[in-house]
Amino acid sequence: MVYKIRPRKGFKLSSIISFVVILSVLITIFISTIIGYNTERKSLFNNTIEMNGIAALNLSKTTQSLVISMQKSLEVTADYFSDIELSDRNVLSQLDFFMGTSPYFNSLTIVNKNGVIVSTSPNNLNLIGSKPTSEATTESLRLKKPYISKPFHAITNRLIVMVSSPIFDHNGNYKGFVGGSIYLQQANIFRDILGVQASTTNGSYFYVVDSAGNLIYHPDKDRISENVSSNPVVRKLMKGMSGAQRIINSQGQNFLAGFAPVPAAGWGIVSQTPQDYITNISENVIREMTKFSAPFVLLLVLLSFWLSRKLAHPLNRLATYASRLSGGDEALKPLQADVSWNYEANQLVDTVAVAFNKLRAQKEELHAEANTDALTGLTNRRTMGAITTLWLQQGTPFSVIIMDLDHFKNVNDRHGHQMGDEVLKFVAGVMVSEKGPDDYCCRYGGEEFTMLLPHATEAEAVQVAERIRRRIEQSVTPIGESVTMSLGVATFPDAAEEVVELFKFADQALYQAKRDGRNRTVAYSSLMNMARI
Repeated sequence: MVYKIRPRKGFKLSSIISFVVILSVLITIFISTIIGYNTERKSLFNNTIEMNGIAALNLSKTTQSLVISMQKSLEVTADYFSDIELSDRNVLSQLDFFMGTSPYFNSLTIVNKNGVIVSTSPNNLNLIGSKPTSEATTESLRLKKPYISKPFHAITNRLIVMVSSPIFDHNGNYKGFVGGSIYLQQANIFRDILGVQASTTNGSYFYVVDSAGNLIYHPDKDRISENVSSNPVVRKLMKGMSGAQRIINSQGQNFLAGFAPVPAAGWGIVSQTPQDYITNISENVIREMTKFSAPFVLLLVLLSFWLSRKLAHPLNRLATYASRLSGGDEALKPLQADVSWNYEANQLVDTVAVAFNKLRAQKEELHAEANTDALTGLTNRRTMGAITTLWLQQGTPFSVIIMDLDHFKNVNDRHGHQMGDEVLKFVAGVMVSEKGPDDYCCRYGGEEFTMLLPHATEAEAVQVAERIRRRIEQSVTPIGESVTMSLGVATFPDAAEEVVELFKFADQALYQAKRDGRNRTVAYSSLMNMARI
């Protein structure tokens, strides 16, 4: 009997592969869109709030410098009038001169110790002989020291901030004060320095508040003098704090704000962006990405379908890997063998994997040789320079210790250079054993060594230097006897603000240790103290 095999229905393999590829692409697009949206939104959020923090800090530095310059200008003016009789006849021309050469104030006023206005510049204010009763005038007379007022309406009905400096004669007798007025709702130094803010596409702006939370600078002039102390970042500014955070402002709007204080005046700077901007821009980015990627997605589906039919995955994988390898991709992991029906592909993958591992080993070896002193195994001078340059760019405070073996030439002359090298390696081992986890030990050249200590004060660096010096002094070296070393210490940015200058000062401290008898540690600050004496 002949049995007939009934044909079984099913899907073609090419159809199954195509369906899986298309479904995978669609799912990937959906997931990527969701992830992309959230990632973009988070990235924009973090970048915006960080940039606002940086902007506020930079603006606070600018305003700090401005306030200090204003106070210094008034102090110079007050010194000039210290021994001049305070009368309009005596001071008007000179006050006009100071007004003409000072860009900081809209007007200058001299008030005597009785609270009477003696002179003004410009002289068209019609205030000479009047006795203002504002809190700013009262406080300036009472304090008898430099003073910055809150915003107030002056006799002229202008909204102003007054900065004052006391006038004393050469016997120390109080004569009154010179006051500089800034007209908050007119052209003033803040608008000149900080700029008139134009409307921005993202709605960002910044403003300045005083110690009581009153607006003294704002793009909306009608809001100047408004008290915004209910704003959470303004409350932090009133406590002298700085930072960046999401807030709901005094008008109930969500903002991403950065803020920083102006210590010289007790003011604060706030730079902020509406949070709605983040949502809108994220949605726009996703829409643009979708429109841009649609043709490529379609092409990818077609290409995947064709590749699946040709079973070219192994070669495609290898080509992608070879491209990344030739491009020097640092994140490339070792190539894993992938068993395929294609014999040639298997052999090629195995060969490339072996070649890659050898190349990586050679690269790591060359990298180590380029950054390490061959004799001692310490960081070499070139790498030390790269480290200090990076710390300087990042504003990282650090201390440097420069060490030099005393009479090392005698060691080489008596025991030979080979034993001298053994002593150098011994010293390097002591340094490594005494360093902290974030410190760097370097061979500076010859018998001279350097240690870099991030975030270490001069006193902490001196302690480390002394531990190393005592261990070297008390240890028996490979030549069968102890040696000594002299050490110099300097700290960035306390001693210097440039790397070259810092090492120069540490070197000076080292040579002072040599001059003082060797086998000792000298800090650069002690040299400065000696120089002052």
